Amino acid sequence: MKNLLIFLFISNISFSQTTVLKLKFPKEPKISQKFQNAIDEKKNEVYWVYKSNKEEIKNYTVEFILDKIDNNQQYSYLFHAEYWIVFNYQNVIPQLIERITNKKQVGLVNSADLMILERIDSGDLKSYGHGFIVDDDLFTISGRANRLLKIVTGENFGSVSMKSTPEDLNVLQKKWVDWLKNLQ
Repeated sequence: MKNLLIFLFISNISFSQTTVLKLKFPKEPKISQKFQNAIDEKKNEVYWVYKSNKEEIKNYTVEFILDKIDNNQQYSYLFHAEYWIVFNYQNVIPQLIERITNKKQVGLVNSADLMILERIDSGDLKSYGHGFIVDDDLFTISGRANRLLKIVTGENFGSVSMKSTPEDLNVLQKKWVDWLKNLQ
């Protein structure tokens, strides 16, 4: 009996620390003008950036992109995801919101002249003296998810930094959840 009580206590602690949100994108969303503008702007860029291979980018699967976000250090996949998402946002936004609290370190390589100032200061990223400054920590799943959400929605509820605490990430995630609920 004592073993059963200990098991139930430990199980309760384990499950209480893991929250599954089970979010869904609405079937008939009320898309704001800001959201629509962000989608349209990125779609226009797709045709300029990917002149000959835009169909390949558009046809990546959700599973493929999420695997790259979660596990691949190559910046090129994040770059592709920034464009892919405008054609697939209904299928991936809920899963990106779920990832906001995931601080797993993936790393980042071949980032060209991308600048994440905290990572440059820490020595994790080389500075070339110029480049595109990103305020989300793309070395982590949470930073990657937040960046993609900001790009596709046009919203900015805050950034994920190297120093973001679990509480910070929960607050940020709640803002994204509220945003998603307001689409209904």
